[in-house]
Amino acid sequence: MDIVQPDCTKVGGLSESRRIAWMAYDHNVQFVPHGWNTAVGLAADLQLVASLPVARYVEYLTPSPYIEEIVATPFRLDADGLLPIPTAPGLGIELDWDGIARFARPS
Repeated sequence: MDIVQPDCTKVGGLSESRRIAWMAYDHNVQFVPHGWNTAVGLAADLQLVASLPVARYVEYLTPSPYIEEIVATPFRLDADGLLPIPTAPGLGIELDWDGIARFARPS
């Protein structure tokens, strides 16, 4: 394998994703988190990649309502085409609860 793409929302969180990243580094495998599932997953992956000297990319696909419509301040590429790392507390994002409600399944 040349590239590993774990999804931190599915492999056990940030700690397990970090372990996977270091194992990938130990075996000369590129680590690119699968972060486009939701804004929460993308924010987690951005924070993770920012903390690792062995990671360079995060998967980001747009448009995606699960990313753009559930946060108060949507992600935007900067002038260089990069996603800035959110700097607010926690994962750095504020959820838009009205946006989340639009995707909630009726019980």
